[in-house]
Amino acid sequence: MDLKSLHTIFTDRILRIPSYQRGYSWANDAEIKERKDLVKIKGQLMDLWNDIQNIPNDKWHYTGLLTLAEHTSPDYKEWLPRKAQYSIVDGQQRITSILILITVLVKYSKQFEYEFGDRDGDTEFHYLYISKGTRKAYIFGYDQDNPSDKYFRKHILNLDEIEGDSKESIYTENLIKARKFFEKVVGFYLEDASNKIEALQFLFDKVTTGLRLNEYILPNELDEYVVFETMNNRGKPLSQLEKLKNRLMYLIDKMSLSCEEKNELIKSVNTAWITIYQSLGAEKGTPLDDDDFIKAHWIMYFGQYDRSESNVYAQHLFNHYFTIERVYVNELQALDIQKYVKSLQKSSVYWNKIHHPKYFEDADDNVRIKILGLHRVGFRAAFKPLVLAILHNTDRLNLPDICTHLEKFAFKVFHAADRQSNTGDSKLYRLSALVYRGEIDSQTICDSIDTYTNEYYSFTKFKNLIEYLVEEKKGFYKWSGLKYIFFEYDQFLRTKNKVSAVSSQLIWQDFKNRDSIEHIYPQSAFQSLETFCNGDDSLERRSAYDELQLNWHKFTSFTEVERKRFCNSLGNLLAITHSDNSSMQNDPFRFKVDQSEKGSQYRNRGYKYDSLSAQIVANESTWSPDHVKNRGLEILDFILFKLDEDQNKLSIEDKVALLGLNFLNKNLEQLSEANNVEYQ
Repeated sequence: MDLKSLHTIFTDRILRIPSYQRGYSWANDAEIKERKDLVKIKGQLMDLWNDIQNIPNDKWHYTGLLTLAEHTSPDYKEWLPRKAQYSIVDGQQRITSILILITVLVKYSKQFEYEFGDRDGDTEFHYLYISKGTRKAYIFGYDQDNPSDKYFRKHILNLDEIEGDSKESIYTENLIKARKFFEKVVGFYLEDASNKIEALQFLFDKVTTGLRLNEYILPNELDEYVVFETMNNRGKPLSQLEKLKNRLMYLIDKMSLSCEEKNELIKSVNTAWITIYQSLGAEKGTPLDDDDFIKAHWIMYFGQYDRSESNVYAQHLFNHYFTIERVYVNELQALDIQKYVKSLQKSSVYWNKIHHPKYFEDADDNVRIKILGLHRVGFRAAFKPLVLAILHNTDRLNLPDICTHLEKFAFKVFHAADRQSNTGDSKLYRLSALVYRGEIDSQTICDSIDTYTNEYYSFTKFKNLIEYLVEEKKGFYKWSGLKYIFFEYDQFLRTKNKVSAVSSQLIWQDFKNRDSIEHIYPQSAFQSLETFCNGDDSLERRSAYDELQLNWHKFTSFTEVERKRFCNSLGNLLAITHSDNSSMQNDPFRFKVDQSEKGSQYRNRGYKYDSLSAQIVANESTWSPDHVKNRGLEILDFILFKLDEDQNKLSIEDKVALLGLNFLNKNLEQLSEANNVEYQ
């Protein structure tokens, strides 16, 4: 075992992270804001810092393996002929982290006007960069075609460089987070030191001489691409997308191409991966999963889906399609790789738009609206390869129309018929391949989706589902399609009443993420005295119960079971986003309508200031069992419309029973005429 210190490893060497490597991925589970956070933080950076802190005086710490491959064409051969250049095959995350820490130590040394070496700039010269006039030679860094290269120089080395084409990604975000982490912990470390310069030198020595790595330089006969792939499970496992980039470069290197052709093809792979990582990391807080993307693209591109085997897409890509054997027999050629890479690159841009519709151009507003509809109903994984394929063919296919049919499929199959989440996957996956290859038109796509919908949906399944929820759980309140329907119903009311005011508009993200289904007749009111008091038999608790029942006296003549049915019935549930329903839960109806009646601190809160659905309820002077029933029948008819079912498919008695209110049997004939709304 050849254990070397960092100082020795960097002596007379230039180290590069090759372009087939993944970007920087070491991180912690949270950001450090205060000193007390140190005991809670977990992650690779925290582990490294703890390792350094725990190295005893005059001892060293084994830090891991560093595998290097000698670079045959050094970057600064004429300028720095004595420096050998190596590619980091394994250990780049650890080395990068240590180098980021060194840049932080250099920053603090400059603040104290102190130099770790004998001469000014010795540390930078040994580990970071060498300056000669306006030129710089970088001792450590990325291959120049790596998108992290210029970012590292500007934001980690803090060099005043132009970074016009330095693109940010989840990996560059990790770099800057690592630097901020080390700035924090080193700052805390120095705060505790009586002699800050001595403490800084002591820490620098621990890092550069106390951390030891097992260095292994690959023999020339070993291929660094192959070694990298076989070692990928060390540290944080590579995604399939990261491994694929390495595999493609390896295969290109083995093809019978001129040097210029190889370089051009490798450049196209690097350029494509820059676009891919920019697209997948467009939303820094919630980057898209690499493997989800490559799997969806594989389904669309190759049309070979098989649910019987896990990771079947990776098995096909690495064991059957992109193999060295196919290169040697000329079955896999440069054109095949170029075509695949271009498709993957273009698809990554569409993939980002599918998940974040705000990235669609203004001219594609109709497409954006339809994609948002799929997100509301539930954008199933099986839809995504199909939508991806259509986006490749928007010049001849009608995406908005197809999305409408997919939205109906999702609502009817999964929410109404309560089918398993993978229902229809294989059919939709096969359809996506046909679409991508241009073998099918818009009408045929829509007809196919409708056929699948009719195969899996039936009104009887919907009816049985709701009856089960009513009897066993909490009725419509526990129905998976409730928020989707309430949003659609509110949109319908806005169109019907020609309302465009933004103040009454439901915002889907807020509505989806918040506890925003309001019980008009409150959940606490249906409870018995014993349940409400829950062991607290105080006069105050009993008085609160009496007041609650008085506020909702129109429901008190019913049994507790019947009151619970009213509470969770469709007509008693309300979509709100602006008001806090927890602050209204025990209020009388007039306070729910306008919270300001409780006090000035509740100004502009309540039904009359919320969604249009809530404002319509606010027009009522009181709330009674009849209101619950009548409003429930109206919304149930809207659900029938969304299910493409005749409004008269059920009798009024059957509708009332489906609402869980079958114990009501008065005035049903009059209701038949009152609830006849035409939906469009």
